[in-house]
Amino acid sequence: MCPYYSGMEHRLDQLYQAVQAARPLLRNITAAVEQGSQRKGVTVGQRALLEGLSLFPGATAPVLCAKLQLKRQYVSRILKELMSEQLIESQPNSRRAGTHCYRLSPSGDATITAIRADEMTKLSRFAQDFSASELAAYHKVQLALTRYFADLAKDT
Repeated sequence: MCPYYSGMEHRLDQLYQAVQAARPLLRNITAAVEQGSQRKGVTVGQRALLEGLSLFPGATAPVLCAKLQLKRQYVSRILKELMSEQLIESQPNSRRAGTHCYRLSPSGDATITAIRADEMTKLSRFAQDFSASELAAYHKVQLALTRYFADLAKDT
């Protein structure tokens, strides 16, 4: 076997193991995010949309679906929950009749700000074990894997 192939084979095996490790990672991230969100009285789904609206103020439901890669019905249900809990506000979309733009209410802004501050404190402890270049490389690979598997899912 040529050295190049064995090196490639090793890299592919490492990548495969990393993808396998993503499953428990996602479960554990979800559980940790859920605990932090519940302390602030919101679900994981509500937290995701609050964060989405903090990043994309004035977004419509379709924009949130695309940016967060969530299903339309799920986003609609969570938006209704957030509206009823007065964590977000809506206004008619001037660009398209019958649709709305959403933004955080002061209460929603305070909620997501507190949740993110808590998460950033925890992440800062974790990040101490890694260099900036290691974290940048991880981020690059994770984004590439997300795009790659999203494209694979569309092909099936």
